[in-house]
Amino acid sequence: MATTIPLAWPGRQPPSTIAPHHFVVDAERSRSPATGAPDNLVIHGDNRPALDLLTRTHAGQVRCIYIDPPYNTRSSHAHYDDDVAHGAWLSFMRDRLVLLRELLHDDGLLFVQIDDRELAYLQVLLDEVMGRGNRVNLIAVKMSEVSGLKMSHVERRLPKLKEFVLVYGKRPNVPIRPIRVDKPVDRLAKYLRYYSKIIENPDDPVDTWRVVPIRAHMKALGLPTTASDIQAFQLRERHRVVYRTNNRFLAGLSFDTPTQQVCSPTGIEYIWWEGKQMLFLRDHCEEYLGDLWTDVSTINLNKEGGVTFRYSKKPEALIERIIALCTGPGDLVLDAFAGSGTTAAVAHKLGRQWIAIEQGEHCLTHLLPRINAVIDGADPGGVTSRVGWTGGGGFTFWRLASGAAP
Repeated sequence: MATTIPLAWPGRQPPSTIAPHHFVVDAERSRSPATGAPDNLVIHGDNRPALDLLTRTHAGQVRCIYIDPPYNTRSSHAHYDDDVAHGAWLSFMRDRLVLLRELLHDDGLLFVQIDDRELAYLQVLLDEVMGRGNRVNLIAVKMSEVSGLKMSHVERRLPKLKEFVLVYGKRPNVPIRPIRVDKPVDRLAKYLRYYSKIIENPDDPVDTWRVVPIRAHMKALGLPTTASDIQAFQLRERHRVVYRTNNRFLAGLSFDTPTQQVCSPTGIEYIWWEGKQMLFLRDHCEEYLGDLWTDVSTINLNKEGGVTFRYSKKPEALIERIIALCTGPGDLVLDAFAGSGTTAAVAHKLGRQWIAIEQGEHCLTHLLPRINAVIDGADPGGVTSRVGWTGGGGFTFWRLASGAAP
């Protein structure tokens, strides 16, 4: 078996000893969940000793770990300091990644978001801690637009529009849950011009369908029929927008009447209508998600959750996608750099159990109000309407205290 040579960097020191700590329950800040519901946790304190304590109770239990650590931008923000020496930042990250690995389930995934300033060094560090063979993906995420202050240095460097999410498992070949997403409209254009008919009564038997031109159907409904209106209507009604091909035969299938519904030996359903095959627009509107995410909107991001967290807040849609890749309802999600509480809020809305750790005072001023609003059904933004969230649940608030437990 090959020996792993530890990554070396100037100033690297062995991990320091973690002083004794314990958790203290803050009943006044906790929200009691319904009987039998999983106990979510908000932990206020330094994440390293907090993670160390969690390894004694939650080792191997976390299906999804998402962290958005300081990017080491060599600047200072309102809620945290992001200016440390490069070697100190690497040591800081190593000490926490080692603990996070202990908490990760064998079939869980670790997601670490970062920008290009420390990306290369972080990836090599993760290769050491998690195992190079356990690297799953490097995802590029569009996080900005070509506008604003970033344009002030356009004559010296290209504006930064992307960030990265490093994905690791605890073992090789951890399964993910494939996600299908809508294709960009410009790529659908070649399909849309063929799909010019619509079924007026798709819930009726196939032999009674009324298939009419979309434009005529829209006019009959009193809808505008500009090119953009028709396109929007096609995509909205994709389940009944059709194209009749000239295919009259399919190998291995026989058709007794000009209009019928047939299931192939492989389970694929075909609709034969007046002697021709019907193709549905819905079958061409989606594709499997890849490692380049350009469709996550960051517009009006500071309005999400009802709290402002400039420079650090991530879109709920981004966290929803990450959680969906490796968890199901009831699975445990952990964020050790909880910030304004985006991960906890999304995990709660998706019916996952969660743990959020945050050291700063914004744990009290941002994270708590946001989670309480989610529980009260008073957070209409983010993914709320899409996932049908209306409120409920609870959490226990733990404060990290120095010294051994009494």
